[in-house]
Amino acid sequence: MHPTPAPASAPPMPLTAWVAILAPLVGIALKLASAGWLAVFLLFWSPLLVAGYVAVVLAAARGMLRRQGVLRRQERRSRARIWAWLTSVGVVVLGLTAIDGGDTRESVQSTLTLLLGAPTSPSPLHELSAGIGWAALIAWLVGWLALMVEWAVAVQATRKPAPRVAPPVVE
Repeated sequence: MHPTPAPASAPPMPLTAWVAILAPLVGIALKLASAGWLAVFLLFWSPLLVAGYVAVVLAAARGMLRRQGVLRRQERRSRARIWAWLTSVGVVVLGLTAIDGGDTRESVQSTLTLLLGAPTSPSPLHELSAGIGWAALIAWLVGWLALMVEWAVAVQATRKPAPRVAPPVVE
């Protein structure tokens, strides 16, 4: 049984999957334009970040890119698409707006403030960038967690129950 196609107004599922796979890499590339001590912090957290990225790649590749992917099914498609786009947009916006750390006057920059030519000292634009960055962080994490839960529940729902085996009779 093939899943029914998505409505024409929604982006195709393969596009959503590829955006989910590539968005974290774009977010990192955007952050590298204004990287400082935050890059050291990311290096320490890299095992956790890589594990999370691998989980997104697996969910997108196995759940969305395959013709019979569990996230392409009618009952999961809309939610999976929403969560994938939320986490993708969140990580890209975070890479654009995350302030480097603020430990020196020069490090109160994000890629967005650099692109807009904001001064190195704190300004309202820096505060706005930090606020957007925090909102993007929350969107990224909520979207990632919801996508992982959606994928895990979908995979579990497709498993066939194991046959029950009677325990041995002890005489």
